[in-house]
Amino acid sequence: MSNAARQELHALVDALPVSEEQAARRYEVLRDASDPYASLDKVEPLLDLADDERARLHASLRQAEDEIAAGKSVAAEDLVRELRAAR
Repeated sequence: MSNAARQELHALVDALPVSEEQAARRYEVLRDASDPYASLDKVEPLLDLADDERARLHASLRQAEDEIAAGKSVAAEDLVRELRAAR
């Protein structure tokens, strides 16, 4: 990707209204889901977590599991439909 294209994308992200932040962050899920190996390069830094960082990570994971168990998750099909409708 050229520097000009990268700068243009950064400008688009910077211009997003705060109300659209969650929708924009959902793209990360779709991007990572399309490549099952995308997160492999993120594994090693987990080994270097400080104790407080590891505790926060585990708390976040427990919270996510609780939300999923409570039915607060969004089906991938619904998420894709929502993102396409927002275009």
